[in-house]
Amino acid sequence: MSKLRDLWSGADERAVNAPKPVRTSRGWNVPPEVLPTKPQAPRKRKCAYVRPNNRAAVALPHPGQSYNPRDDDHQKALLKAVKHLEKKKRDHERVVKFLTRGRDQKYNGSLSTDETWEEEVKERPEKKKKKARKTVKEGVQEGDSNVAKKEEDKKKKRKKKDKKKVSKASLLATKKTLPHRRHPKRDIVLNEVDHIEEIAAQHAKREAKRQAAREKRRLIKREGMSIKSFGRHHYTPLSLDVAPSSNLVGSLRHLNGSSVHPITDRMKSLEERNLVPARMRHVYNKRKVLKPKGEVRVKRETFGVIPETSF
Repeated sequence: MSKLRDLWSGADERAVNAPKPVRTSRGWNVPPEVLPTKPQAPRKRKCAYVRPNNRAAVALPHPGQSYNPRDDDHQKALLKAVKHLEKKKRDHERVVKFLTRGRDQKYNGSLSTDETWEEEVKERPEKKKKKARKTVKEGVQEGDSNVAKKEEDKKKKRKKKDKKKVSKASLLATKKTLPHRRHPKRDIVLNEVDHIEEIAAQHAKREAKRQAAREKRRLIKREGMSIKSFGRHHYTPLSLDVAPSSNLVGSLRHLNGSSVHPITDRMKSLEERNLVPARMRHVYNKRKVLKPKGEVRVKRETFGVIPETSF
């Protein structure tokens, strides 16, 4: 086994196949990939060089990539996911409802021998029902029917006469006498009718005041939901419709902590502004290992004949 290198202090030993920075002039050590290539040189595959030290001036996570549930982008991504899943669920429920329609209705008997089913299925034009004509009873002549009509008219007239004629004034008087029909605050109502303009103006004023208070409350709520900045620290409150999950999705080894130590942060800041030479990237000690061709045989312990099971 080869001797392990001290990555942080080994200045003389360089990582395997690491291209050294080319010194173009005093104080300018330029990485070789930046330099102009020779026109006759064999072409290489273009690579996007990942530089962990070249951090953005304002550290913002990619949309939806944040591991911090208070992040606004993470909230948006979660909300999007929730909406998508809810729609998927609704669609699924609709399909299930369509497929299982009429499953709960039990049908007794076979369709082949069922006459009612046959009647329903057979297409026949509907027979129009003839309206039964009113016929005069046998033995009663036309003259007798006229006499009967006259008698009915007389009866109706008698009923009308029996009804007592009550004047409108007396009806109103009876209404007034009944105490339960009176308005409980009759005097106040009459007074309000006289001063209706003043009351309407007062009501409009009160409504305007309420509307202003409502707008103020909404503004305070909106401000509460916006990002609050304390110096270089930004705090985003949770969106109400999506609560953060307790489970972190993905692998924790790929997440970068925002701050380890204030001195580390200071060094990074200096590196970004090129005031201090950036620490060398130790990526090149990971060499590619070719996979062996053909089958790779691994020695295994044998326990005799093992029966093949279905699971």
